Amino acid sequence: MPEIRMRRKHQITLPVSVVRAANLHPDDRLIVTHVNGNIILTPKKTQPQASDVMEFAGIGRGLWGNTPEAVTETVRDIRNEWER
Repeated sequence: MPEIRMRRKHQITLPVSVVRAANLHPDDRLIVTHVNGNIILTPKKTQPQASDVMEFAGIGRGLWGNTPEAVTETVRDIRNEWER
C-alpha cells in the first residue's frame, strides 16, 4: 500500500498508481471527508461536457434500417413478434 507524507502547508502528493487507477487528471476536484478516523478523497462528479456526449453520436446508425420506411417496417415486425 502506497504511503504519502503531508508537507508543511498541508499538501500531499498522490501516488501515480492511485491517480491512474482513479482516472484523475490535472485540475480535477476531490471531495475530502473524515469518517471514523479515515480521510477519504472522492472525485467530485461533474456534468458531462458536450464533447463527451457527442462521442456517442451516430452509434445506432443503421441499427433499425437505413431509411424511415425500413425503420418503420423493422419496428412493425418486432411488435408483431410480441405475445399478446
